[in-house]
Amino acid sequence: MIKWLKSLFVGTSVPEVINEVTKAEPKPAPAKKTVTKKKSATKKTAKVDLDNMSKKDLLAHAKKDGIKANASMNKAALVEAIKNG
Repeated sequence: MIKWLKSLFVGTSVPEVINEVTKAEPKPAPAKKTVTKKKSATKKTAKVDLDNMSKKDLLAHAKKDGIKANASMNKAALVEAIKNG
């Protein structure tokens, strides 16, 4: 088996080993970014056109706002639940 294994590598060149180590240049410090916080809109002040949203979108909106709603509710009930909070 060793002869077979050697025959696989016959004719291939062995890469040379590089003994010289190069020093990596230090990276410049990244520029500091100023972060401004956006004011988040509250549930009461955010104007969303609930009547034009699909039932699927209304369910996602209710879930995002933490309002208890389920798929068995009709669209009108979802809109009212979202408006009431």
